[in-house]
Amino acid sequence: MENIIQNLTNLLTPASIVPVKGSNNPDYQFLASRINNAERDVVAVASPANLDELKALLVFSAEQAFSLFNLLSPGEIGTAAIPSKGDIVVIDLQKMNSILDINQKDAYALIEPGVSYGQLNKHLEDNNIPFVVDYEKNAQQSVLGSICNRNFGYTPYGDQLMMQCGMEVMLADGSLVRTGMGAMPKSNTWQLFKYGYGPYMDGLFTQSNMGIVTKIGLWLMPKPPAYKPFMLQLPNDSALEQAVEILRSLKINMLVPNTVVIASAESEVMQFIDGGLSSTFDNNTAEKHQLGTWNIYGALYGIAGNVDVVWGAVEGSLGQIAGAKFLLIDDTANHPIWAQREKAMLGQFNKRSADLDSHASINLHFASPIEGKDALAMQSIISESNAGDLKLINQLALTWRTLFSQINISYPKQSADKFASAKQLANELIQQFTVQGYAVSFADADIQDSVDGTRHTGLKTLNQRVKKALDPLQNFG
Repeated sequence: MENIIQNLTNLLTPASIVPVKGSNNPDYQFLASRINNAERDVVAVASPANLDELKALLVFSAEQAFSLFNLLSPGEIGTAAIPSKGDIVVIDLQKMNSILDINQKDAYALIEPGVSYGQLNKHLEDNNIPFVVDYEKNAQQSVLGSICNRNFGYTPYGDQLMMQCGMEVMLADGSLVRTGMGAMPKSNTWQLFKYGYGPYMDGLFTQSNMGIVTKIGLWLMPKPPAYKPFMLQLPNDSALEQAVEILRSLKINMLVPNTVVIASAESEVMQFIDGGLSSTFDNNTAEKHQLGTWNIYGALYGIAGNVDVVWGAVEGSLGQIAGAKFLLIDDTANHPIWAQREKAMLGQFNKRSADLDSHASINLHFASPIEGKDALAMQSIISESNAGDLKLINQLALTWRTLFSQINISYPKQSADKFASAKQLANELIQQFTVQGYAVSFADADIQDSVDGTRHTGLKTLNQRVKKALDPLQNFG
């Protein structure tokens, strides 16, 4: 390990190489707790400051006895595959954090991987640029990392990969590739037309270890002249099933354009109420926190007259559900959870329970059609799982034509035993969801072996062939 660290220090700078063992950086301690096992060990984190340093690191590492793992976002394990064995050096691109371009006329940004949502939002606010940036988790999260993990946020631009346009990627041999129109001579549409000419390559570098994305373009949402967020509280499972059936048409016809979230009262308390993660949930808890058994969050955006017309259709269709109760933006003043949920639907950072700071989670998403029966079936799998004393925070997210069950298996950061239990539970959930036809769409990197066992061999083989072509020495594991 000493030789690896010394060689990397000579290659870059002492400040760019941090040994993980003995480090007091909580993000790096988290990485070690999730990566290290009997066969592999993360020994250091390398933070190149520019493309030249990153290329030098990749070229040097190709002939060394360690592998590289690209950290897409601080404090997350991400979705890029982890090397299966041996010593690992993690690449953290937080120093490459330039906002390269904000084009107000065409509403896009070009940024480096270290740019966080907080940094990008501050830049827009400080320069009075009237755009909304869709985010998934918090202000510290990398924008590029969230897109490459294929996360979903809560605005109409919630399908973040769909709103990505153009990449620059460094391959394992240090060569740079620009995708889409960025590959065309004198092109001025790199951030305007996603697909370019020929095979569409951008997806290869999401949820993968095929290369390292060093620049990314993203479309920015103009601040809408009218915005009408709503919360709909539902009394029972029957109302949930009916609501999902109604929402399918509203989503397909794009009447409700943002990512609609449905969450149970118990999950909302665990996410947004201090002490909620450790408290006992009973029949009085939902009433205490002014929640329905199920709680739906959506919003309308656009011109005021159009929003009013669409709201009539939304209110009329969802309002027919027996026992349903609408809350609107004026109600946020007296409703702490609704106030936090509403912020996210306009790209504003919300505040979550302080309990979550001392916890990590294993994250899984499963996909189904937007069907009421599927919503109940997926929730039944979670309710009947053997969670023990682990906490499952879950929500349903309705996107274009997909209903996602998004699950966070929460465990105390310092507990190896709880992490082992959480990992076992994740593996069980993957099997149970898959048996019922609900495929994995997102999984943390350290549980991907379980996901691979559920996929058809044809796609796995194709991925392996592409990986071998792009990274023949397995530089990225």
